[in-house]
Amino acid sequence: MSVQPRKSLGQHFLHDQRVLERIATLAAPRPGSGLVEVGPGPGALTAHLLAHDAPLLAIERDDRLPEVLTARFAEASSSGRFRLLHGDATRVDWAEVLADPQLGPEPVVVGNLPYNVGAAILMRVLEQGQAAARVVVMLQREVAERICAAPGSKSYGLLAVHSQWRAEPRLAMRVGPGAFRPPPKVDSAVVVLHPRAAPPHEIPDQASFDRVVGAGFSQRRKTLARALHNGLRADRELVGATLQSLGLPADARAERLDLAAWAALTRALAPVGRAGG
Repeated sequence: MSVQPRKSLGQHFLHDQRVLERIATLAAPRPGSGLVEVGPGPGALTAHLLAHDAPLLAIERDDRLPEVLTARFAEASSSGRFRLLHGDATRVDWAEVLADPQLGPEPVVVGNLPYNVGAAILMRVLEQGQAAARVVVMLQREVAERICAAPGSKSYGLLAVHSQWRAEPRLAMRVGPGAFRPPPKVDSAVVVLHPRAAPPHEIPDQASFDRVVGAGFSQRRKTLARALHNGLRADRELVGATLQSLGLPADARAERLDLAAWAALTRALAPVGRAGG
């Protein structure tokens, strides 16, 4: 723990042993499968994860830490249970990482994610579909609540739709600032996500869905009809007629639509979405 957290990397090292143990329990892999830890830092969570006696691949960006981690987990390294990938989790090839044969089928992804890139890393992982059995991540509490938010709530938005389309999330625990070094200025939370085997509703293709949803949330102070008109460059009357055909009022807002409604809207507007893209 002699390594000092770097503010530029958004580092807040987790040290509360009860929290570490709880996260490791939530991340327990299936027999024959391994773990991918994102941002191990000096290895506090890593030590608990290795207690599962499963292969673990750690991804660490900080160039100060490979030597620290290799020395701390020398025995696990020599046996092949611990491996380190020195790289940026926002840029690594997650399809390749999750297909690593040494990790077995459907490994668990786990980590205390940096606040500034946590959501970006999570989406990169979820885009791989069912390649991961489970994702267990610590995030800023506000972000965690946005991921798990229900339609119509204040926190529901683009992140909720994209996350819930690809996985079933639940907020597993809240964590106060005192569990970290240095203590952050906000609360944190652990989210557990189970990637979906298939999309929850029929859509023409993922790109069209992403375009329609992105357009819908692009101007949250405006009605859904206005946001879709502007975001997709679609005919205003066509958008209005489409919403009416789906039973949506003219003044509907994006934050009121559940996943089924977004899928139906995508099916109706897919040709417009492709043209607008």
